[in-house]
Amino acid sequence: MKKISYHHFFIDKIKKYFSFEQKKKVCVAVSGGLDSMLLINLFLDIPEIESEVAHCNFSLRDEESNEDEIFVKNFCYKKNIICHVKKFDTLNFAKKHKLSIQMAARKLRYDWFSKLLKINSYEYLVLGHHFDDSIETFFINVFRGTGIKGLLGIPKKNKKFIRPLSDFTKEEILHCAKIKNVKWRLDRSNQDLKYLRNKIRSVLSTFSFSFHKGLKKTISYLHNENLIIEKKIEEICQEITIEKKDYPFFWKIECKQIKKLHPLSFYLFKLFYPYGFNDINGLKTLIDAQSGKQLKSQNYRIIKNRNDWILVSHQFLSKNKNKTYLIPDLEVVKNMLLPVDIKFFSNPEKKSIKNMFLMDFDKIQFPLLLRTWRKGDFFYPFKMKGKKKLSKYYKEKKFSLLDKEHTWLLINGNGYIILIIGNRLDDRFKITKNTKKILGIKI
Repeated sequence: MKKISYHHFFIDKIKKYFSFEQKKKVCVAVSGGLDSMLLINLFLDIPEIESEVAHCNFSLRDEESNEDEIFVKNFCYKKNIICHVKKFDTLNFAKKHKLSIQMAARKLRYDWFSKLLKINSYEYLVLGHHFDDSIETFFINVFRGTGIKGLLGIPKKNKKFIRPLSDFTKEEILHCAKIKNVKWRLDRSNQDLKYLRNKIRSVLSTFSFSFHKGLKKTISYLHNENLIIEKKIEEICQEITIEKKDYPFFWKIECKQIKKLHPLSFYLFKLFYPYGFNDINGLKTLIDAQSGKQLKSQNYRIIKNRNDWILVSHQFLSKNKNKTYLIPDLEVVKNMLLPVDIKFFSNPEKKSIKNMFLMDFDKIQFPLLLRTWRKGDFFYPFKMKGKKKLSKYYKEKKFSLLDKEHTWLLINGNGYIILIIGNRLDDRFKITKNTKKILGIKI
């Protein structure tokens, strides 16, 4: 194979990620090793793309880490390209967040890469992963236990992250680097067999080319099978969904439809693992649980609400908890930003009182408070005798936990509940034949 044709074979693979109506700007993650140094050299050979470099110094190999940083900086200086460098205290970060060194380094670099993408509006953040990396990931996930998705290796593209070398083996990359006379640095930690990835890499290096070729076919077949599964999961989502919206995230699911799924464990895992739920038995139990029961993951919770599930983020469910809004008087409230759209009217005209809560103004004591319910709250429901705990009232009205968290209360200056916003007035504040002045509230 001629040198130029082999080089262009790599270039053509890179260009498939772009449409060139106008010049593109990317940032290439460069460690100083073989893969990333070839990658930045290839990108510099494409005049339609403006390339910058991002280098992470994880401070894990003493002077070697600093020498890698200097090597990358010098390369960028000679090529007259912008070089972003970030130095991390990886060991302390791993200890603080109880992560392995490799997982800590991964989180640090991807968090930083995401910030660079946002600040600099790059088309892509380019990474140097290749096919051998995918094979290693394949076997790592096999050892840990995984489904089909874990056997697919490292994705070629994930939103704004691309890996143009994904189809090339390490041997092919080395060959191209020699043709282009690329200089790179060796990372001795890649030879350290205390890391599982390096152990797998060492064993795989003994296999022939036909092994790599066969495994590439296998991963390709798995990709196709996974596409079929994902399409089926999308269909199942539509069948079980009563209501769904993205912001704020809210998903209402019909339990009756979940019960029909077979095999149930498989579908529960595929549907809810993306939200952090991997306790399949817990999910099964929740199907027939009492209303109000819930299951929590790190960022989400599923609430059993009568015959349905409601899946929301913790942030959405608890954002109103313990929040209070002080309303000093009727003039100030006009310019306040409140969580509910309410308007106050002093002695409203009869023609405008439709859908308005009316109360005796002389019984209102400012400042008023706006908050959600708390344990022990009670009120005197309008047109009823005696008081009622708010928790019992909510239960009778079949309020879900979500409804309770998002129902606001207007509290009088003396601590009494005046109004359950959008729902019920307290009987103590109703207008009577002795009322001289009326306060109207419209939602």
